[in-house]
Amino acid sequence: MKELPYLINLINSIKSEICYSYIDKIVAYDKDYSEMENIKGQKIIDILRYGGYIHFQFSQDAMLIDLGAEGSFVLTENNSYKNSIIKLATDRGNLFVVDDGKNKDDFTKIIPIWKDFTKMPEVGYDPLTKQFNYNLFCQLLLENKTTVEKLITNPLLISGIGETYGDMILKRASINKRTKTSEISKTKAREIFDAIKQVLREASGNSEEEESDGLED
Repeated sequence: MKELPYLINLINSIKSEICYSYIDKIVAYDKDYSEMENIKGQKIIDILRYGGYIHFQFSQDAMLIDLGAEGSFVLTENNSYKNSIIKLATDRGNLFVVDDGKNKDDFTKIIPIWKDFTKMPEVGYDPLTKQFNYNLFCQLLLENKTTVEKLITNPLLISGIGETYGDMILKRASINKRTKTSEISKTKAREIFDAIKQVLREASGNSEEEESDGLED
């Protein structure tokens, strides 16, 4: 999965270009996603993030996209694009989901979310929302016996922190990669928590905390 600052910047770059457009047709080049073609005729209401996924909310249904290591979006007037997985043909152009990767274990993945009967996948807390606070972080440190590095980069605990930003956070908090969660004092926990918020805010350009990722019950 992509790291959080990348997701935020990507969403911001395409949101105004594609939101409120109607899907005339969906072409599934990867036949594993042929059921997505049933979404045609719906409107793209919003583009959000859900953990490490990008969440396309349509007028009825939705889809989650994990861009993997080499996935991307291309919005163009062209009718085809190399290494495309699916194409959303809209009244504002064609949006292609593209994967140039070679590692099949880190390919782009798409999860269709059908209204009323698809369960959302489990994800970790979004560190740029108010829900992810200092007390919650202390609770995660207490409940998970591992290293601090593994805790903050575990997508089922905290979303959107990978090796790149994980290293930056540990460096800012002056924490060794092998430091265990059981060795962290309350004071040091505050330093790590502040580093998580600061590093991700700086990289994504988000100066304000968000209420939530928009997908909580």
